[in-house]
Amino acid sequence: MRISAKRALTLPVALVSAVALTGLMTGTANAATVSGGSVTLSVNASFLGALAGHGVGFLPSGYSSISYANGQVALTYAATGGDADINTYAGTISYSGAVCGFDLKGKTVELSSLLFDFGDDQFDGETATSGGEVPLVDLAGTQIGSVTGTTEAYSASELTLDAAGAAYLNSALGTSAFVSGQDVGSFSATWVI
Repeated sequence: MRISAKRALTLPVALVSAVALTGLMTGTANAATVSGGSVTLSVNASFLGALAGHGVGFLPSGYSSISYANGQVALTYAATGGDADINTYAGTISYSGAVCGFDLKGKTVELSSLLFDFGDDQFDGETATSGGEVPLVDLAGTQIGSVTGTTEAYSASELTLDAAGAAYLNSALGTSAFVSGQDVGSFSATWVI
């Protein structure tokens, strides 16, 4: 039976909360403000190959780095702000850059305003026509969070295509290439609060 990172950290967070309520800890609680960090989306080459077979591709922009190793394209984007906090499993982190999806018939979709939504365990994008955030991929597999001083980190061994994201991308690009639950890759983020 898999124990999620949220459950694994629930007891320590509950203990810290109890200690704080008994007055053994001093200070005031402040909302975490993300002051830096990055996210790396490692996308499986097999996923990109399957999309190419449908005449669909993606071009990233505004990334900090891009590399290829072990069958994955790793895209890293810089954090630009947010309020994500592992201690509460809540908040978001916004990132620089965008991803442009296209098909060979000339249809395009620009996924900008990239956002890690910690409360929903998903990575979102926004477009001029989406009317708000579109959940693109869901964090899945083994998920691990850690806090070292003011640096927090969270990773997921798997990313799966979100149902709403698949529907939106299929509609925007006039394809059926995107399948809900499809294995996309993995996720790793670090941020400073």
